[in-house]
Amino acid sequence: MDIIAIEMASYGVFFIAMFFQHLETGGINLFSERQKEILSYLIESNEEVTAKWIAKQLGLSDRTIRNEIQYMKADCDSVGVSIESIRGKGYVVHITDRELFESSFNKIVKVKDNTRTVNFSYKKNRIEYLIRRLILERDCIKIEDLADELFVSQSTMQNDLKAVKDILSEYSLKLVNRPYYGTYVEGHEYMKRVCLSSFMLGNDGVLNIDTAAFELYENIRDVIIKKVNKYNVEISDLSLCNLTIHIMIACKRIEKDLIIEDLNDYLVVEYPMERKMAAEIVKEVEEHTGLVFPNSEVDYIIIHLLGTKLLYKETLIEYRGFNDAKSIVQCMVNRLKRELNWDLKDDNEFMQALTLHIRSAINRLKYNMNIRNPLLDEIKTKYPDAFDGAVIANKCIEDYLSVEVGEHEIAYIAIHIAAALERMKLKRKEPKRVVIVCASGVGSAKLLYYHLKKLFEHNLQVVDSINYYELSKYDLSTIDFVISTIPIKEDLGVPVQVVNTFLGEDDIVNIKNRLFLGEQDRISPFLHPSRVFVHMEFDNKETVLEFMCNELYKQGIVPENYLNLVLERESVAATCFGNLVAIPHPIKLVTEETFWTVCTLKYPILWDDNQMVQFICLLNIQKDKKEDLNSMYTKLISVVEDKTVVQKLINSNSVDEIINILI
Repeated sequence: MDIIAIEMASYGVFFIAMFFQHLETGGINLFSERQKEILSYLIESNEEVTAKWIAKQLGLSDRTIRNEIQYMKADCDSVGVSIESIRGKGYVVHITDRELFESSFNKIVKVKDNTRTVNFSYKKNRIEYLIRRLILERDCIKIEDLADELFVSQSTMQNDLKAVKDILSEYSLKLVNRPYYGTYVEGHEYMKRVCLSSFMLGNDGVLNIDTAAFELYENIRDVIIKKVNKYNVEISDLSLCNLTIHIMIACKRIEKDLIIEDLNDYLVVEYPMERKMAAEIVKEVEEHTGLVFPNSEVDYIIIHLLGTKLLYKETLIEYRGFNDAKSIVQCMVNRLKRELNWDLKDDNEFMQALTLHIRSAINRLKYNMNIRNPLLDEIKTKYPDAFDGAVIANKCIEDYLSVEVGEHEIAYIAIHIAAALERMKLKRKEPKRVVIVCASGVGSAKLLYYHLKKLFEHNLQVVDSINYYELSKYDLSTIDFVISTIPIKEDLGVPVQVVNTFLGEDDIVNIKNRLFLGEQDRISPFLHPSRVFVHMEFDNKETVLEFMCNELYKQGIVPENYLNLVLERESVAATCFGNLVAIPHPIKLVTEETFWTVCTLKYPILWDDNQMVQFICLLNIQKDKKEDLNSMYTKLISVVEDKTVVQKLINSNSVDEIINILI
């Protein structure tokens, strides 16, 4: 049978979860926890991965990775996969027996598409399970019973519960242990539900619920969709999911006679539309479940309707009536203009969309509700400038409401800012004006004209087609460059691109370089040898940031409190993007120029809870920047996403080598 490489596009995270469910049930002693982690990393990669790279990601030695893979190879055959070693490239996982590979899963678990089986060899998954398990249980649970459920030792369970305790404290909840009885969660019922909802929907948008719960979820979701359509309301898919989860949680708690406390103090204002919708939703949910919702539970649903971005179509343009939201958005626009020189006040689409979002965000924050953004990591990676703008704008919410806003909420603001910046770029971006010089006559000139128009319609404006002898008298003051079918020796004051009359591949590439890649030349001014550090040794991110900030202070290009500004930005949301890369920066613009400070580490360090970092680019943007930095951000993103480039940078032994790779 042909060996077929596993492609994530066709199997995805869900299939991997099923794979490890098989390893844990069908062959529980087949692989160690470390081997499962290595195999998981290999499966998730769509290309060859070196032992050195895996070692850095998992915090192990190269030798350990190679030894473990060698041990795993024989056992992999029994589940229909193999690990191939490719000289000079690394390791890759293949399917050797597709029927065995797929049938193994079907025998073990039957799960609906929107749910998943969890691999409890990972601490993160165990902690999420424990939080859900402990909050949903009315009585005490013994630690040994929890350990048996997750197939771990009691010492491992004790360590996991310490992490659970820390997370619960963020919601003003306590983990209490009663001798001889077990452990339970103590605290306000409302906050228990808020905490529980945080772990029902993963960052990847997949529900962490079992099949029975998923059937309830679908029924409630259908009820909400019916009411949304009845009242001519628009709701995003994510808002619909969040609202459904909260009502599902309410059902589960009411089943156990765990009723929400009186919420009259929260709902001091009447919300007739939301109350009417909540009453109708409750009536249908009661019919489906046989439960009885007391008034306090109806109020609970009203609160979550208020935290959901419900757009009433007939009143969509009346967003200016939301006074609190309007004030916050105006503050955001002023702050973005003052600190980043982004003038968005005349972008009506931005103002309207952001005001509608802030209105629901105010209610979420006021009522301690949480929201998950499954696009968080992608937004931080693809739109770093917009995310940093959202961090700055977010201060307006925190000052207005005196609450701390999490990075998931910030990422939603970043989406609106990113869209506004794209609109701004489109307005600013005018096509390059060119003149064609063709010696072959009018017909050839017209052919070249239409070929250029077809290829570069939005990026190139052909102003005129002229003969060579006319060139000396032609006004080129408004022309960006000349496209000529013959060499031109004279200095025209504008660039000349020589092409064939019938454009070849090389001609097209050269014109593209002239249009787009010329911006790459602007990268070099951001780099200076005095701000590049190679193979440094540090134990944690605080010490490496302190070193880099102090070096800049010694050079006299950052203020004395610069380190505090960088650490403050880091406290809002970690600046690591995976792929061993971090791009820290100060929370506000404080330098007179735009520049990078680059540091590679001899050994990777843990940057946040689960991301290792070995390449750091400390980014500074000029205080009153006027230039378009799109090409700079594009370059940074290309570095973050390219494993090969990152590996070259990490392995580089000289400052010049690093600069040459980045330029």
